[in-house]
Amino acid sequence: MPLYQYKAKNLKGEELAGEFEGASQEALEYMLREKGYFLVDSARIGSDIKKTLFKKKLSAKELSVFSRQFAVLINAGVTLIQAVSILQEQVSNPRLRDALAEIYEDMQKGRVLSAAMANFPDVFPDFMMNMIRIGEASGALDMVLNRIAGYYENDSRIRRKVRSALTYPAILLLLTIGVVVLLMVKIVPMFSDILSGMGAEMPAITKALVAVSTFTQHNFLYIAAVVAAAVFIFTQWKKSEAGRLSYDAFMLRVPMIGKVLTKTITARFARSLSILLKSGIPVIRSIEIIGDLLGNRDVERRFAAARDEISQGKGIAGPLKKLDIFPPLLIHMISVGESTGELDDMLDRTAGFFDDEVDDAIARMTMMIEPLLIIILAGIVALVILSVMLPMISLYSSIS
Repeated sequence: MPLYQYKAKNLKGEELAGEFEGASQEALEYMLREKGYFLVDSARIGSDIKKTLFKKKLSAKELSVFSRQFAVLINAGVTLIQAVSILQEQVSNPRLRDALAEIYEDMQKGRVLSAAMANFPDVFPDFMMNMIRIGEASGALDMVLNRIAGYYENDSRIRRKVRSALTYPAILLLLTIGVVVLLMVKIVPMFSDILSGMGAEMPAITKALVAVSTFTQHNFLYIAAVVAAAVFIFTQWKKSEAGRLSYDAFMLRVPMIGKVLTKTITARFARSLSILLKSGIPVIRSIEIIGDLLGNRDVERRFAAARDEISQGKGIAGPLKKLDIFPPLLIHMISVGESTGELDDMLDRTAGFFDDEVDDAIARMTMMIEPLLIIILAGIVALVILSVMLPMISLYSSIS
């Protein structure tokens, strides 16, 4: 059941505040009247189920499928409330299904779709809810939903490409770590015992490798614990606001990865602003919405300064150029769009161009990372082989 946060007063002016779980606001008012209070203010903040299930927003793929299905139903002449009911039965995600069930109940009581969806900020992104609000006001909700679907389909496509491009390098990295651990714990100690038993003189490189191997073998559990603790601390630090800001700023400066991230952010910015402007959302409000869509805390922090200047009527191109984030092409296209009054079309074309740039950047990054990891793995194996072979060659030479 919904959870309400409320403030109430009695005839003496005494205030009462708290939370109430009930079927409706009418039930809340009845409960307060029984206590001699009248409701002053209330807000539905969710339910126990929501608190456990709705911790994360839906994925870009889920949002695109939901929006596309919603648009198809409306285009077919189905009423909004019927469409919500049908979608509730169709979706497989339990979070979305439960949200749609409550949205359907609210719409039956006379609430509009956007107001009902606003009760679920942890399910539906702010971008989507603003777009739907505009679609309702303009009477073109089906067109707006199709634009939302296109936006999230493109965002999902880029995310899949990045994950796919990094899968093989990640496997190689794990293989490299596994090989190193196996060599240090099993292989090197075995050869070390054999060579020591044969009385071979070990060169410096072999002694160093044996020392590392011995240390790893005797302290493996401690090393594993330190690594696990380091990973945990890093994960918690990254979740903090300061940590996320520092991490995102660092990633933008990493060779290859930084270029991919910059182009991805540029494409997302251009497409988001184009869709918002085409849907009739004012420039200032569009810029405010986009500030939370860029996906990088450092860029969002710097973008806030440009947002303030844009709100003061200084245009868009100038303030964005000062940030030194977006490529000159985007700034130029925005400037041309502002002067010609076709900013939404210019941004749409620019987004398509940078989508292709992202694909190329990901492909180049993958082509460079894979050989690099293979070379590192080959170098480690060669080092171990060299460390083992040198004393054996020396021993054979002395025997000859």
